[in-house]
Amino acid sequence: MRSVFGAQKHQYRLNPVVSREEVERFEARYNVKLPPEYVFFITQVGNGGAGPYYGLYPLEKLAVYTEYLERYAKEDMLGLPAFIDRQMTREDWAAAMERAEDDTAYDKVMREVCAGLLVIGTQGCTYDNLLMWKGSEQGKIVYIDWNLEPEYGPFLTGMSFLDWYERFFQEIIAGNNVTSYGYRSLKSEEELAALYPAVETSEERRQILMGFFRFNRVEPGTVEFLTGLRDPELDGLRTELLFRFDPARGFQVFEELLGGRNPAAAVDCARRMPDENKDRYYSQMAGLLGSPEVREKSRLLFFLHDCGCRRAKDLADFAADPENDEESRKTAVYVMGCCPDRMDFLPLFKALMRGDSYWLAHTALQAVAKTPCMELLETYEWMWETYKEDKVMRSNLVIAFKNLGINRE
Repeated sequence: MRSVFGAQKHQYRLNPVVSREEVERFEARYNVKLPPEYVFFITQVGNGGAGPYYGLYPLEKLAVYTEYLERYAKEDMLGLPAFIDRQMTREDWAAAMERAEDDTAYDKVMREVCAGLLVIGTQGCTYDNLLMWKGSEQGKIVYIDWNLEPEYGPFLTGMSFLDWYERFFQEIIAGNNVTSYGYRSLKSEEELAALYPAVETSEERRQILMGFFRFNRVEPGTVEFLTGLRDPELDGLRTELLFRFDPARGFQVFEELLGGRNPAAAVDCARRMPDENKDRYYSQMAGLLGSPEVREKSRLLFFLHDCGCRRAKDLADFAADPENDEESRKTAVYVMGCCPDRMDFLPLFKALMRGDSYWLAHTALQAVAKTPCMELLETYEWMWETYKEDKVMRSNLVIAFKNLGINRE
């Protein structure tokens, strides 16, 4: 159980409880009304400690982690509605984040956005666990990414505090994966399979399939269910699940997709197959670089990177073609730089290093900089002069020169 994400932080220990008087003082000081389940927990079970992800903050730390908590007045308890609410649309969130881009409006917008929430724990990095104390999600847990991207708003788990807390430990006891706890359905295998044909949208079906990733193993009936699905949009996802639960069946379905039924789906899931099998599909996958059916060329290129038999000769034409998008070409150049035959393509690397695209030039330089080759010296000198004000490019050129025995530091 100590291997569970976040467990090393809290060690499955709870802090001593707090008194009702301490709760009341907190509520009076910050003009909030703590949800009853949370009050029960911190007064009867433990004031923070063991819990989902990195555990629960103690009551006295909530003000430290909850921005703007000290800025709410008594009249805000009823007068300022919760912004994070079941009625909030993606457009509402995006509009608020765009308004927050204006430095003069930032504090006002964030005071509104943070109304009704308490940060009770963290998932690490910029992700936190929120307990809502007002609005439609009162008493429930919401996840938020404080990068505050307009296209990615808060995630409403729909679970009350105690349900969220208790089911986390139930998942651990059941041997399920809790890495993305709360983001995925907690239904059983049978319930997920039964629900799948009843939902209407592809996104709902995708969410049901995502729920299976909680399991480390499944019943034979679930493997049959996944094998029998016929939904082109989700072929990649269900094959990824089969790789996880029954690799032989996964390869059977993967080969059907790769053979023509749905090559794009094969690309979507290919990196999830066991590494030792990837070389077997290298030639077929490389052949898809020119296929208009496969739009995720970078994903395909990273699969080729995973293969021990990768060769720059299979990627050079794609990397050189200006009709391909820059990001995919950059990935191709990166993968070429990891191939044993990369130095056979010096003319291409030199052309890219002198080209108009900064990032193609940068990636091409990185691809060859650590391999001593005097044929590249003239191009390095040209770049040194061209990018004389660019610290990033010059730091890579210093490495390139050093490998030629030239000190430019």
